[in-house]
Amino acid sequence: MFTGHEVGGRRVQRLEPDDWDRSLQDDQQVMDRGDFSAELEQHCLRRLAECWGDLVFIYLRSVLRPPSFRLSTSERQWGAWDPERRLITIARRQVLCYTWESVVETLKHEVAHQYVTEVMRRDHEPPHGPAFQEACRLLACDPSPTGDGGVPLHRPRGPAAQLTPDDARLSKIHKLLALADNNPDEHEAQAAFARASDLMLKYNLDGVRAPNRDYTYRYLGKPSGRTPHYRYQIAAILQEHFFVHCIWVDSYDVARGVRGSRLEVMGTRPNVDMAEYVHDCLERQCHSLWLRFKREREIRDRRAKRHFLDGLLAGFRRQLVQTQSLSAERGLVWVGDPELNAYTRQRYPRTTRTRLDAVGHSDVRSAGVRAGERIRLHQPVAAARDSGLRLPG
Repeated sequence: MFTGHEVGGRRVQRLEPDDWDRSLQDDQQVMDRGDFSAELEQHCLRRLAECWGDLVFIYLRSVLRPPSFRLSTSERQWGAWDPERRLITIARRQVLCYTWESVVETLKHEVAHQYVTEVMRRDHEPPHGPAFQEACRLLACDPSPTGDGGVPLHRPRGPAAQLTPDDARLSKIHKLLALADNNPDEHEAQAAFARASDLMLKYNLDGVRAPNRDYTYRYLGKPSGRTPHYRYQIAAILQEHFFVHCIWVDSYDVARGVRGSRLEVMGTRPNVDMAEYVHDCLERQCHSLWLRFKREREIRDRRAKRHFLDGLLAGFRRQLVQTQSLSAERGLVWVGDPELNAYTRQRYPRTTRTRLDAVGHSDVRSAGVRAGERIRLHQPVAAARDSGLRLPG
């Protein structure tokens, strides 16, 4: 049995005792593998200290003194701040069993407690009182006791959240995309795709006028040490055409002790849902269409993959630009979302931009463009987002 509440646009669940015990058993199996050596633990602690320094520099202008860090064996708490010993502890369980991004959200939560103690000096308030809420605002983190900031800390489970009008509209868009994919008539398929794009645009044009829109964020894909060129292109497509902002954030592979990066998207929950849907579709089709092309052409040149995928995504982007032009002819023009801009600046006050290197023209790239112009977005979609589970921080 679960009880739950809404956090960051996602339904977060609190486990009942029996379910909690089963969850602990699942995680214990991961922890019992014994892959986490003393050397990897030291790497992890150093990375936590580096993340602490980044957070304090970016959000708090370096006003805090570095604390000590330790991994704990706690089963009931993701993190803790001990002001007497100036010690931040993070649950070993979270480090080993969940995403590094969720660990960073817990770290933010504890840095907020440290800020209340050492800068605001308001220890007389409740642990999650007004001072803590203000510290969380400065750190752009979720002040709720979950410390997950919308990142599911457990494997998805639990009942689906109640459908909202936004979910219903999103479902209609998914159906149009499926119709575009399944229709053998190219003109009808393009019309269905254009209709889906129109609905997304109208939803956002209506929504941007509404006061107090709720924004959230989500991490897409897996962390990677060296990000392939085509993944940057996918992120650019999402930001240009699907009403979200994208940023590549530092990540960390605990099992290997290796740093990497991961894509974060920000926007309203329906737009983030759609961005995840499109991202996963494009990732899958990049993989499958390249393998088919490679097999049919018997290609052995490793450089050909970058050329083909560059063309593939350029062809898909051409579809989007065409539908955007048709919408503009009907008076539907997107000029941006100022509130999303503000939300992004709050989460990431210091960002840098990079330019992608151009890929030269080739027969392989041209073949990719032709394939990209025929891409349709299709993938099974759940009626509602999976739930996360709540653990105190």
